[in-house]
Amino acid sequence: MGLITLTTDFGTADGYVGAMKGVIASLAPDARVFDLTHETPPQDIRSAAFALYRSVPYFPRGTVHCVVVDPGVGTLRRPLAVAAENEQYLVGPDSGVFTLFCPPFTDADPLAVETTNARWWRDGAEPSATFHGRDVFAPVAAHLARMIAAGPPDLSTFGPRVEELARFEVPSPVEERDAYRGEVVYVDHFGNAITNLPDRWVDHAHGPVVVEAGGKSMPVVRTYGDVGVGELCGLVGSAGWLEVACRAGSAADRLGLAPGIPVVLRRR
Repeated sequence: MGLITLTTDFGTADGYVGAMKGVIASLAPDARVFDLTHETPPQDIRSAAFALYRSVPYFPRGTVHCVVVDPGVGTLRRPLAVAAENEQYLVGPDSGVFTLFCPPFTDADPLAVETTNARWWRDGAEPSATFHGRDVFAPVAAHLARMIAAGPPDLSTFGPRVEELARFEVPSPVEERDAYRGEVVYVDHFGNAITNLPDRWVDHAHGPVVVEAGGKSMPVVRTYGDVGVGELCGLVGSAGWLEVACRAGSAADRLGLAPGIPVVLRRR
């Protein structure tokens, strides 16, 4: 029995997700299908990438993650099948959505192929220029899940090897004598601003630290309950990165935070 997750920017009102599930059910009727999220903002590659980064490691080995956040649908961008760490498999466009499964976030580049073999597309036919989720990615995910259920899959059956995936830039933080300088890389649904400052740098500070962002200085605490309702703070989130947060509120709205805004971590 295969396991497939779906991540899209389709929402659930228009039937696009239903069409993908119908294709999967036709080709792999025994597969279990989980909705990871369909609320990614339209064409927001970063949001989809962070949703995957937070979720994929917690699925069983052999899970296929089908991703359709695809601003380049119908163009020459490559359709991919990827073998990531811990036997997790990714299917989707080469849009940068798999950035966080590549170095420096992993030790080595993942094995990836371009899924050009039309045998594995829906009915082996020419796909719609606007709906590769239904005609390419869903059927490839279904066939891959069936292969995995039978044993280790040979990704080369889907198409030729790809040496380097498209990636969006994730800036590296800078360590200085008395501070660590980074920036916001993502804002989540709650208005928490996730930075590129890793938890180990909070630990390296060896004592009380503050985070500076949006013209404010805030204490770095262990959990939201360490500050009062409506107060700003920094804390290490579940993914292991420093976040700027507001208890029971949106730090992004309060401070005008968005990707690219500078953040400084320093000792008190």
